[in-house]
Amino acid sequence: MVTVTEHAAQLLKEIQDGHEESATKVLRLVSRDDCFEFAFDERREGDQIVQNGAAAVLLVATDVADLLGDATIDCQDTPSGPCFTLSAPEESTD
Repeated sequence: MVTVTEHAAQLLKEIQDGHEESATKVLRLVSRDDCFEFAFDERREGDQIVQNGAAAVLLVATDVADLLGDATIDCQDTPSGPCFTLSAPEESTD
């Protein structure tokens, strides 16, 4: 299951609040050409729905969630603005 930090969820909500599409659509994490990106889309059956308060801020389809496993989406402030990061849990080498 994909985890979204509170900081990243708040930024996703701010992005949605600034777009007209957010009245009918939610940001979705999509996989394209070995990269991940966000796109506005409608909810589909089986989606993992990430909430920020009462608002849905991110949709993750089952196939993308399977690719990511227990990854975490976070947000870091950089000199050029906020940047989303994606990190997988550290695997044990036991």
